[in-house]
Amino acid sequence: MEDVAWIAEHRRQFDDYAVGSLVPVVFEAYARILHPAWARSERNGTPVRWDAVAAWSGRTIHALAQWQALSDPAMAVDSVRPFDTQPDTDGLDPDGLATLADVLTSHTRTPDDCFIGVWEGYGWAVESWAGLDVLDLENRAYLVRRGPLALALDIGWAPLPETHLTEPPNIVWPADRSWFVASDTDLDATYLGGSAALVEALVEHPGLEVWPVAATDLVTFDSDRINGHLRLERGDK
Repeated sequence: MEDVAWIAEHRRQFDDYAVGSLVPVVFEAYARILHPAWARSERNGTPVRWDAVAAWSGRTIHALAQWQALSDPAMAVDSVRPFDTQPDTDGLDPDGLATLADVLTSHTRTPDDCFIGVWEGYGWAVESWAGLDVLDLENRAYLVRRGPLALALDIGWAPLPETHLTEPPNIVWPADRSWFVASDTDLDATYLGGSAALVEALVEHPGLEVWPVAATDLVTFDSDRINGHLRLERGDK
């Protein structure tokens, strides 16, 4: 398919389990966008930032923090935990994705000409996007549509009565290749490559929880050496 060879050419091997396994290693800077946890109410859910969970659990929020370790209290706590449901995998929630898209729009010359890919493992995608181009990368294949960035906000939502389940696009990049966004069905964070200015804008945005990372940083659940160390000190296995 047109304009995709550069992605496979510049990505690290999937089995490296690194940021560069998801995002082509051609960018000036990289970022990790944390998916929020959720506090439920009778009618809807409220997003909960990871730093709020760390303040409750006594753990340390940092660029490579992993939810499993971060949300496990380092010691007995008296207060009620601030979340009911762990962060979504697959991608950002609708509000988070809309916030991200708003920032991305000002960091590309081609916001109306983007490539938007959805993992072919989603049942609705095979039916709804049949006949589209397929981008086959190592261990993942995506159905890709070309259109405005706004298209990413209108597809893949699968709301259920009492959940925030979503299946949004997994990869998005503009025709000018100024940035690349990647989510994975197994991860509770979205990764991005782009300019240093873009990463700085995302880190400073109050509507997102973002950390700068390196292309070589691991994305696995056991890559949290700081909170993992606390877990070992407590005697957990």
